Amino acid sequence: MSQPTQPDSPTSVQVHRLRLVHVRTGTVVQIPCHQSVLLVGKPNDHLPPDINVAGFPDADIVSRIHARLVVQGEQVAIEDMGSTNGTYVNGQRLRPGERCPLHTGDWLALGKEDKVTFLLQQD
Repeated sequence: MSQPTQPDSPTSVQVHRLRLVHVRTGTVVQIPCHQSVLLVGKPNDHLPPDINVAGFPDADIVSRIHARLVVQGEQVAIEDMGSTNGTYVNGQRLRPGERCPLHTGDWLALGKEDKVTFLLQQD
């Protein structure tokens, strides 16, 4: 009687990583899956951002504590933190404190007129 054959290597679980791609420059910002809350904005003395957008064109319209990303596994949501110029998902402005789930292909604008806009992608 023959023994069942075993695979040479264990089954691997494919992990998809989320990233933001800055639309104007093509710069990729990886979203770390090990951190559950990420602040988005510009450097400040109180809560330094996890995702610093100060180096992007037109970043002057982004608040210092503009938004936060909430990451749960492969799910991510964004919440506006009372920013001056607003946070937009696919052209719709979020109310301050409103949490909006994000999906691959969504457009995320920090401020008006799509000046600081990212596309959510999955590796």
